[in-house]
Amino acid sequence: MAALGRTPLLITIMLLATGCSTLQSPREPICAQMLAFANSTPVGASQSIELVTDWNTWSKGCTHEGNPAGKRFCDWLLAHSSTEFASANIRSAMACLDPGARYAGPVRTTPEYLTGKIHVSDIRGLERNVMITIEYADGIEGQLPRLNILAEHLTPDE
Repeated sequence: MAALGRTPLLITIMLLATGCSTLQSPREPICAQMLAFANSTPVGASQSIELVTDWNTWSKGCTHEGNPAGKRFCDWLLAHSSTEFASANIRSAMACLDPGARYAGPVRTTPEYLTGKIHVSDIRGLERNVMITIEYADGIEGQLPRLNILAEHLTPDE
């Protein structure tokens, strides 16, 4: 009988413990790669990559301006991003900027089309005076899905 008396308390503790754990969205694997790329930008400079996917030909490509950080980020994206679901790549990148936001709707939805441009300069792990801009398009007639990530390291007086 004593065990039954403790059951509601145990259930409440379990609900609180598991409920609180869902308040913080897990960091997407792309976040560490994006931060390393952005933080490697020299002061007063910018660098960008662009991931383009083509589900019809089951291919993807990534351009990077020829710098080592861009090449590393592109290599990682080519190995770890989705070819079929460009919106998943966009969602993952956007989750780095604001883990609680749902820019492309709930995880299991596929938007008809998706475009946007977001700037951020104040996220955990991003060095001072570094700004990330993500520009994306998916589902635009006649265009392949793309994800462009621009990193700028502003001079201290900007």
